[in-house]
Amino acid sequence: MVSRREDSDEGVSIAPGVSVLPEALEEHPQPRVVRASFAALGFVAAFGLVVGLRVGGESFVAYFDDISTALAAALSCAMSLRAARRRSGQIRRFWLTMAAACGAWAGAEVIWAVYELGLHEAVPVPSWADVGYLGAIPLAVAALVAHPGLRALRRHGVWAVLDGVLLATALLFLSWTFVLGPLWRHGGLSSAGGLVAIAYPFGDVVLLFLAVFAIRAIGVADRLPLWCVLGGLAAMALSDSLYSYLQETAGYANGNLVDTGWVVAYLGFALGAYAAGTTVVTVEAHGVARRTPSSIVLPLVPVPIALAVIGAKEWLGHRVDRTGWWIALVLTVLVLGRQALLLLDRATGAARRLPGAPPALGGVELGGTTAAPAGAPKR
Repeated sequence: MVSRREDSDEGVSIAPGVSVLPEALEEHPQPRVVRASFAALGFVAAFGLVVGLRVGGESFVAYFDDISTALAAALSCAMSLRAARRRSGQIRRFWLTMAAACGAWAGAEVIWAVYELGLHEAVPVPSWADVGYLGAIPLAVAALVAHPGLRALRRHGVWAVLDGVLLATALLFLSWTFVLGPLWRHGGLSSAGGLVAIAYPFGDVVLLFLAVFAIRAIGVADRLPLWCVLGGLAAMALSDSLYSYLQETAGYANGNLVDTGWVVAYLGFALGAYAAGTTVVTVEAHGVARRTPSSIVLPLVPVPIALAVIGAKEWLGHRVDRTGWWIALVLTVLVLGRQALLLLDRATGAARRLPGAPPALGGVELGGTTAAPAGAPKR
């Protein structure tokens, strides 16, 4: 990994385009991050209990839900600005743009609360709140694109591409099976509200796709902030999909447990920004992350999930439609292709260790680029 540091007026350079201000190089932040994590988990648990058990009555739950969600979004915006202030270069642009996205989400939550708590009327679909919710998606995409991990994408090889496409296809399958497919069959996608409803799951898939890319390109020890962001995006994707389905089937009402996912998402963004405030970000040497056992196995997790969904639907007497089968087929082909590439890569690595191997001894050649092993001299 890149470990070189250079002092400058703007901060300490740790990689091309990545630097940290001197005051950010503090004591190890792990204890504080752990405490903040427990605080976030405690609040999420309290939120779920109040909303799920209707503690204090319907009116209290409505106020508690809307205000808590808006405050969580505002906290994520403030923490992102804090992380940006303590950074420079590409990582500063990432957190600044992420702060703009969180600000859009916070504004949308405030507008939602004004509809329900101020005007005492149901939030229409689409509404002005959707402008903020949907506007946050391209801002979050721009933030991830500005991340140093995504800048190294062209040197990252086909592994990250396959893993990202694999994840996106699995999410598309689940979204089609539980949300988009039923809406399509019942004609719920023909209205403006239906189009807004499907925009959220598709936007979430893109964000998760880019977040996986960014995580794969940075050092293993420095992934905590992005793991928090990825966890928040996953929680948001789940709540968005459930909301889209419930909204089109007239099953959503304020104070629903679905709202817990958005609180988890905003707190995940805030926790990631808090962890980034004192965590140095490094990019793997030559932009290629080492393939650990977890990096090989984890991208395959969506496959048994998809198979379990198909089996459960068949067991319950619900047929998987043709589109669902086609998406499942594409997912299977991607997994087989990934495993074939893994075997080919291992065979290539073994051949390079034979006498007469080329200079990049023990390197991994993928997508036309060769990564030297850790500690090997650059040639």
